Amino acid sequence: MKQIEELYLNDNNFEGTLDPLMGNMTSLRTLDLSHNLLSGSIPASMAMMPSLRILNMGHNNFSGSIPVNMFEGKATSAVIFTHPIGLHILDLSHNKFSGHLPSSFTISPSLVFINLKGNDLTGKIPNYYPGGDNIVAIDFSDNNFKGHIPESIYSLKSLTFLLLAGNQLQEQLSSGICELRNLQILDLSRNKFTGSIPSCFNNIAFQDVNFVFSHGKRATVTPGGAKRYSTQIFGFKYRMGEIQVITKGSSRSYEGDTLKIMSALDLSSNQLTGEIPRELGDLSSLHTLNLSHNRLTGSIPESFHNLQNIESLDLSNNTLSGEIPLNLQDLYFLEIFNVSYNNLSGTAPEENQFANFDYSNYEGNPFLHWTNSNRRIPPPPAPLDKRKKDDSAVDFASFYWTFSASYVTVLLALVIILWINPYWRRVWFYFVEWCLFKCFC
Repeated sequence: MKQIEELYLNDNNFEGTLDPLMGNMTSLRTLDLSHNLLSGSIPASMAMMPSLRILNMGHNNFSGSIPVNMFEGKATSAVIFTHPIGLHILDLSHNKFSGHLPSSFTISPSLVFINLKGNDLTGKIPNYYPGGDNIVAIDFSDNNFKGHIPESIYSLKSLTFLLLAGNQLQEQLSSGICELRNLQILDLSRNKFTGSIPSCFNNIAFQDVNFVFSHGKRATVTPGGAKRYSTQIFGFKYRMGEIQVITKGSSRSYEGDTLKIMSALDLSSNQLTGEIPRELGDLSSLHTLNLSHNRLTGSIPESFHNLQNIESLDLSNNTLSGEIPLNLQDLYFLEIFNVSYNNLSGTAPEENQFANFDYSNYEGNPFLHWTNSNRRIPPPPAPLDKRKKDDSAVDFASFYWTFSASYVTVLLALVIILWINPYWRRVWFYFVEWCLFKCFC
């Protein structure tokens, strides 16, 4: 089928392996095999399909190493899925791929999204991205990568989503990460990072940024006609410019310009130490901030009252001390707030959004106090006026007698009308006969 351009076989129960002859589909631009039970390795021929722009093989049982091809035998380094124009979107997430990515790993210049989440890849993240000027999203989370974040990633100026959660990355966070000024979502949770939080995070936009790739295409590139493609990144579903956000226990869709309303910084479940930089309070566009399960000390910065768009703030399971700043009551969009299991003291705020928070938000702070309004204890019910209760009760005896009298009256009126007027009597019997005919033929 050399003329077919789009092939969607996703969300089925297909089993078995892929035929190497799939590489003969030279016109294929979009191939979606996601959410099946396919297994085996990826045929090497697929890495050389000249027209392929979107490849989604996520949520299957593919195994082995990720194909790395030498382009026409002339390349001096290993290139992942390299074509004359190349892939725009590559999703190999939630499979059983293993092994190392080679040190000579190179991202194709045309690649916009790459998702390798949920595999068993090991070794270090390669430190070579000379062709990644247009890359928007990298998701290497939930693998077994070790070492540190390669410095070359910090030169990817178009990078908007960087997701490396759930690996074995360690060492201190480099201030070079602040060079990624267009980041909208940064997730480094569930690793082994140490040291302090860089104070330069306020140099990152954490908001929707309008930028143009070097070849003139914007971030919402729609190669081919593939409008149905979607890929899962950080619990967000990209669907040609649409993001379905799974956050705070609910799912919400954003598209086009509304993408600016979602931004997140997640450094939770690491080994970070020191105080929380007050500069984080400058991230006025941030919607989610998670610093929980670290070893942070000091107080909650007063500057956090500048996080005017924050919806979720989690500082739990640290060793923070001092009082909760009362000016946090001005964060009117705050829906999730958790400071449990710290060493906080004083009295918790109780106005505005904080009136909705309860024990689960503050537990584990023996010197922190909060009032009844913080515990969501409803006021005691007002005493019931017995006289009003008796007046409003329904007298069923009177109701039954009144209903029966009305029924008999209507029935007698109908019988009298049919007895006196022959015309209406005939109409009534014809109607009854018609109903019997319809019901019993």
